[in-house]
Amino acid sequence: MSPEDVQKVLGRALLEPGFRKQFLADIPGTLATLGFKASPEALAFFAKLGNQPFSDAASDIEGFFAANPLPNSWF
Repeated sequence: MSPEDVQKVLGRALLEPGFRKQFLADIPGTLATLGFKASPEALAFFAKLGNQPFSDAASDIEGFFAANPLPNSWF
């Protein structure tokens, strides 16, 4: 998954409560349904988001990627 893909998924989760609920209930399945193949690192990142409001995650995503470039294993 590219940073843009992550932003798209986070944006949709932020704007669509039903999608957010589905996504947090089954992150790997939801990503697969959307056509994304996520590494264990990507899944761990998304799983951590369940512990914070999505608005916080969405507003912090640009800073997160600037400070923590995605490992090659995400791609």
